[in-house]
Amino acid sequence: MKAMMRKARQSRKAQSIVEFALGSFLLLMLLAASVDLGRAFYTWIVVQNMAGEGAGYLATQPDNDCSLDCSSVDDTFQGRARNVAARVMGAVISPNNVNIANGDVSVDVAPAQRCLGRTFNVSVSYHMNDLFFPSFLGFRTLTIGASAPSNFTTSSSRSSNCPTPTPLPQ
Repeated sequence: MKAMMRKARQSRKAQSIVEFALGSFLLLMLLAASVDLGRAFYTWIVVQNMAGEGAGYLATQPDNDCSLDCSSVDDTFQGRARNVAARVMGAVISPNNVNIANGDVSVDVAPAQRCLGRTFNVSVSYHMNDLFFPSFLGFRTLTIGASAPSNFTTSSSRSSNCPTPTPLPQ
């Protein structure tokens, strides 16, 4: 009788260890997913700031575009947008994940169309490749994008199709 009770107690111990292991694994996956979701949301906010910085700079400096002259990337709206990632505290976001040459920072208005008052959008794409949970599911890269609208406050020196302003009657 005592041997049967001891065996039943041991099997219950083994069962609780297995339940604890399975429950711990699920809780750990839930924790990893929530940390990754928080980092992705934080990155999305920074990418929105990157787009806003690029749009604000391009509105006042329409000729500073890497597609026109890329001798100094930091002097372009693409470089200004990418440098927002470099200034983020904690080095959570890397500016290396924004590739200017591949068009990760772009504008939807051609240089010849950059006229005073014209609306444009700056779009930024950021490639996150260091998340745990998506890589666990087989995804290698998560691309987060944002865009920011603005208006040109000056005309580009290359703009040829700008309408001439009509003078107001006096």
